[in-house]
Parts: sequence; C-alpha cells; structure tokens
Amino acid sequence: MTVQTQANNTSIRPILYANAIFSTLSGLEFALASKFITNLIGVDNSPVIFDLGLALIGFGLFLFYKASRPVITREFVLFIIIADSLWVLSSILFLLTSWVPFTLEGKWVVGIKAIIVDIFAGLQFFKWRKMQ
Repeated sequence: MTVQTQANNTSIRPILYANAIFSTLSGLEFALASKFITNLIGVDNSPVIFDLGLALIGFGLFLFYKASRPVITREFVLFIIIADSLWVLSSILFLLTSWVPFTLEGKWVVGIKAIIVDIFAGLQFFKWRKMQ
C-alpha cells in the first residue's frame, strides 16, 4: 500500500479538481450540443460525439471522486497523466492525418482542448514527481 503525506495530497488536489471540472464540462458540452459540435468540427456522426461526451462526464466524475479521497496515490495520478497524454497524442494524430476531415474550426477546437489537457498532464506530472 502506498502511503502519501498530507502535503503531497494537498498540492495535487486542486489540479485534479480543475481537470475533473474541465473534463465534466467538456463532456456536458459534447453530450448536450453533439449535433452543433458535429457541424462545427466537420464530423458526420453526432452519436460518436454524444458518446464521447458521456465518456468525458464519467471520466470527470471519477476523477473528482478520487481527488476528494483522503489519500491520493502516486499510481492514480500516473494513471491520470497517462490518460491525459493519450488524449493529447490522439488529438495530434487526428490533426496530422486525414482520418477525420475536420473543418478549420474543428482543428482549432481539437487543438485548443488538447493544449488544455496537455497543461493538466504537465502540472500533474510535476506534482507526481514530488509525491512520496
């Protein structure tokens, strides 16, 4: 079992909460406005956007729950860092290939969201390195 100091948990907690809030709000945006987002970004399948929204809501709520626990383990933080990094790498892959014919606005949306997620991953990584 991994033991964490209160100071380490306290310093990572606000970043995890912010990530959870961003993920949940993004999920709500995707789920509630899937048809609009489909048209905006150039994807022709709004059920995929809706499902992505539900997945983001689930991820955000899970992250919020785990961040509110008395102890936050290094393993959990590493899991979140990897999940965020996979999101960023997938976004880059989609932007650099023609697998998804994004509109110009769609490229901006995907890119900006990827930058925000990458900032979370970086901040979490720096705090993770300091965790005991």
